[in-house]
Amino acid sequence: MIKIFPVLKHINFPSMLTTTGLLMGALTAWLLMHRQDDLRWAVLALFFCGVLDLADGLAASKLGKITEFGKQVDSLVDFFTCCIMPIIIVHQFFYENAFVIGAVAIYAICGLWRLANFNITPQSVDKDGKKYFIGLPVPGAMMVVTMVFWFLQNYDGPQWVMGIAFLFLAFMMISFIKLRKYGAWQWIIWAVGCAFVVFVLVV
Repeated sequence: MIKIFPVLKHINFPSMLTTTGLLMGALTAWLLMHRQDDLRWAVLALFFCGVLDLADGLAASKLGKITEFGKQVDSLVDFFTCCIMPIIIVHQFFYENAFVIGAVAIYAICGLWRLANFNITPQSVDKDGKKYFIGLPVPGAMMVVTMVFWFLQNYDGPQWVMGIAFLFLAFMMISFIKLRKYGAWQWIIWAVGCAFVVFVLVV
């Protein structure tokens, strides 16, 4: 089989998690365009794109399956789910707000730059030998975008809040801040994310 389809030699459990994230992103796009009367499932699908990104990285690390192929696939999927999907959200729901349109453009550019820089920059290690990220990872930014979008749409919040969120997250992605890999901040996101999922399902 591998002789016929050579790419299959790169496929493993973490890369399949990443690929599932792409499918969830495609599902999100369809739901946003065809199920605007009930955004619950679109929001959950998009949010789980971020969850899958955290999960595939953790799985690759724990299973010793960190590969160059996995790194490239992860970045490509991240660009679609975390940079393109917010543009679709703005196109569908904020298309008349020039501030939000400009803000999401800056967000997408910063997300692209962050992903490219991550791929060419060696993993940073602190004095304790722990790995850390420079700037907010793109999936983390997208998960925040998802939560802000949900609350604005369900509670009629002002649209400019979406624009401020895009700008803030854009600069956080390309900033100098150091975030420890698998540090407390990621577990906080997991906890807040779980609470958010329960809230969306119940409300």
